[in-house]
Amino acid sequence: MSFFNRVREAFSSTADLANTDPHNWRLPSSYSPSKPGGKPTIIPSPKLFANAHIPGEPKAGNIDSLLAYPDISHAAAHVALLECFWNLRRSATSLDVEISQPPPPYEEKSKLHTSAILTKEAAPSRPAIPESQKWDLLINLVVARFGAWWSNIDDILNHTAAYTHHAGTDVAVQLTKHQLPPLDVLLVWYVFMLNHEAYQAACRGNHKLQKLCFPWPAICEVINMETMQLPLPRTAEILFSTLSGQSANIMTYLEHPPAYTDPVASLQIDLAAEVKKHEEWLDKSHSLLWVRSPAIVGSLARALSNYLDFRLYGGGTACSGSAGAMVGGVVKDVEEKWRGMLPFGIDLFWRTHKLFPYQYDLFVQEIVRKEGTRHASSQDQPPQPGPSPELEWCWCWTCERIRDDIPAYTKFSSPEAQKQLFSSISSDQLRQIVDDLGFHEAVESARRRGATLPTRPPTRAEKQAEELEKSRKKELGYLPGLHEYFEVMPDGTRKIRRQKNVLPFGNTSWMFVGGFE
Repeated sequence: MSFFNRVREAFSSTADLANTDPHNWRLPSSYSPSKPGGKPTIIPSPKLFANAHIPGEPKAGNIDSLLAYPDISHAAAHVALLECFWNLRRSATSLDVEISQPPPPYEEKSKLHTSAILTKEAAPSRPAIPESQKWDLLINLVVARFGAWWSNIDDILNHTAAYTHHAGTDVAVQLTKHQLPPLDVLLVWYVFMLNHEAYQAACRGNHKLQKLCFPWPAICEVINMETMQLPLPRTAEILFSTLSGQSANIMTYLEHPPAYTDPVASLQIDLAAEVKKHEEWLDKSHSLLWVRSPAIVGSLARALSNYLDFRLYGGGTACSGSAGAMVGGVVKDVEEKWRGMLPFGIDLFWRTHKLFPYQYDLFVQEIVRKEGTRHASSQDQPPQPGPSPELEWCWCWTCERIRDDIPAYTKFSSPEAQKQLFSSISSDQLRQIVDDLGFHEAVESARRRGATLPTRPPTRAEKQAEELEKSRKKELGYLPGLHEYFEVMPDGTRKIRRQKNVLPFGNTSWMFVGGFE
């Protein structure tokens, strides 16, 4: 094919893309499989979770500390965890263990035991549980497991402070991977913490518990991003079993449940109902699967910006009575008004924010204070309009990847408007969008089949990011560490020398390490 024919074909293909609904694009699907010893395909990139740490204690009135959380890394860990929860629910339908009800409370134990001794009859075989009821059954069992874990939460925090907390008494104790509960218990804790008022009531008077953030760093350390499972370290399994008297493995627990459970009587909340209430949220997250999306970085960055706009200027301000209000000095969350109405990204960051209750409370209090001052000083000015809910927007991979290059793109743009939007980017950009979508679809398809993941050469953006990383490292350089020092050579270059060993009476030998221009 001549050069002019190749150019003509390239222009015609991009023109066809601009005139076609992106959801109907024919995506490339032929990619080379990863070779042994070659660079593996890792989606999502581990760099995405680099900032999923828990910031220092926020200060009331200090806007910088109040905006330190949530970060896009926290939200990325959140969507990964949601996929783990979804897989847990899916696995419930394959359970073969026949259990008709959760273990009885302690007060019923002796009555049941006496009855069994008197009858001396073999227990009748239990009927198989319909698949539709297996998840509901598992929820009730898991709530009982959570109760055993929650009743020992003070001991867990004390264990954390004694063995893994090295930041002093002024810094809040946070759980590490060695104190993580099993995934099923983590799910109940997740929905419990999202019920802000009930969780506040349960934590009232417990200083350590009030400042506890959902353990994002620990989750990022142990989560398997390929299988979306959350295997616990052996230390965490032992701690859970020791304190709760239960196996950390949910299957082992189902096969050998305890004789009785301690009901969580102090919690004024139906935790099983809370888990059921979040099923739609799990389904929505799984259907979008942002954690595997080629646009996850851009999607989360846009979502964070929209969330802050929504909370600070739109329908989410406390004075409008939608996001929260102060009653007796306590934040009362009224998120129910917005349930199911928010774009996925805003909802994701709202939930992520609430999973650090102490920081969330201070944030809402600051909104209340600033809104009160603003309205008191400008009574005649109308409130700032918030961002459009954009409910007509689509949040799928295709639309989100296009938005990385064309922020104003919407699924329902007219053909003329779509053509005009696509004309604002180059043909290379458009082809890169198509290739990104095709590659990520191919990777996900291979993952579902259990096949070797495909690979592709680095994209222009990946090359630029790699070069930027190299230049940053070169600019930072290597600084002398313990028992190391700089030596300036006659030609002006700097050499780092390292103390090889220290002998008695000050006799020292040195080892050359390297140099810098």
